[in-house]
Amino acid sequence: MPPVLKKIIAVALLLIVANVGFVWYGQASYEATLKSLSKAFIDDNASAKTMNTSAQLPPAISEYIDFSNPARKPYRAVVLQFDGTYSPKEGKSMKMHALALLRPTPDMLWGIRLDSNPLITFNAIETYHASRAMMQTTLFGIIPIAKFDGTAFARSELAKILAYGLFNPDLLKCECIRYEKVDTDHTIATIEDGNLTASVTFTSDDKGRIVEVSSDDRVKPVNKKMSKAPWRMRVLSYKEFEGIRLPAKIEESWGTKEGRLRPYAEYTLTQAEWL
Repeated sequence: MPPVLKKIIAVALLLIVANVGFVWYGQASYEATLKSLSKAFIDDNASAKTMNTSAQLPPAISEYIDFSNPARKPYRAVVLQFDGTYSPKEGKSMKMHALALLRPTPDMLWGIRLDSNPLITFNAIETYHASRAMMQTTLFGIIPIAKFDGTAFARSELAKILAYGLFNPDLLKCECIRYEKVDTDHTIATIEDGNLTASVTFTSDDKGRIVEVSSDDRVKPVNKKMSKAPWRMRVLSYKEFEGIRLPAKIEESWGTKEGRLRPYAEYTLTQAEWL
């Protein structure tokens, strides 16, 4: 083997080893940060919002709560784990692993890992609390790529919290939410947190399940900027976790300039734990 080729192979192997170590260190740093935030999130003893009774809720919402949590299992927080794919562009997809912590109040913590290939990993941490939201994205868990915050992003995250009430049935009873019945299958929900409000539309079926959530209050990150766009979450199936029925397979889509909806995430709920 020519000496030059040997040097090229040696350098390539060194870069691969260094990159693997870099990825490992980045993931370790990211996971440590996520665990620290999770502990603070769960241990925070902020008083819960007042809960409505079933009689005060629209039939579609009351039926969904009865369907989802028939045993009325109480909890301080729910921890959810998802696995699936994320497609930032048509024809391009990455493996996605996500961890979400939700409470029966307008609070949320998301940790997301995207594997572009075996060596390149993107991470994101999203938080929402007290009308403020922030998302930090990194390469390998340690190299900052972008940061999103501000009122428009906070409203978008508040709408996401409300949509994910499907995984968090006690939130749907919060007095911070106003409901407006559109027809038998559609209910508009508006959540208020301080001076911030956000709305979603729940679509129900004849079995008491919510099968779709849509909102015009969400923004999507585009080239490190935020762009307002219609958003939809479809529930493709349900599954029981510790006696509580939750969405099991989900598809999320953004509206395009052409007026169509493009799916960007498809994932499955693999684990749910109540604290």
